[in-house]
Amino acid sequence: MLAPLLPYLKFVHFTALLVWCATLFALPALLALHAYRPTRVERERVVAATRFTFVALGSPAAIVAVVSGTLMVYPTGSYGGWMLAKLTLVTGMVVFHAVCGKLVLVLQRRPHAVRPGWLLTLGCVPLLLVPGVLAMVLWQPEMPW
Repeated sequence: MLAPLLPYLKFVHFTALLVWCATLFALPALLALHAYRPTRVERERVVAATRFTFVALGSPAAIVAVVSGTLMVYPTGSYGGWMLAKLTLVTGMVVFHAVCGKLVLVLQRRPHAVRPGWLLTLGCVPLLLVPGVLAMVLWQPEMPW
C-alpha cells in the first residue's frame, strides 16, 4: 500500500531529518548563549530564539522524521541487525532532544543554572549520534546478532 508513495515518504523523511539534525547541532550553542546576554532585551531574544528552534522547528521535525521512518520499515524490508543499531542511535537522538527541551525550560527561568562550558560540551553528542545513524543507513553493515 505504501510502496507507490515510497519516494515521497523518503523525501519527507530526509527533509525532516535535515531540519531535526540541524536543530540538534544548534540547540547547545543557543543554550550556552543564555548566560552571556547582559541586558534583559538580549536575554529575551535568546530565549525566544531557543524556544522557537526547539518548539517550532526541532520537535515537529523530530516527530515527522520518526513517523516517516517507521512507515518506511515495512515497504523497504529493512529488518537487518543494522536497523536495531540505527534505532538505538535514533533513540539517543530522541533522548538528547528531550534533554535539550528540559534545558530550554530550566535556562529560561535561571540563565546561569548550567555552566556554558558544559552546554558546549553537550554539543558533542550530536557529533557522535548523527554520523552514526548516517553510517548505519548508508553501509547497512552485517551485525553478529
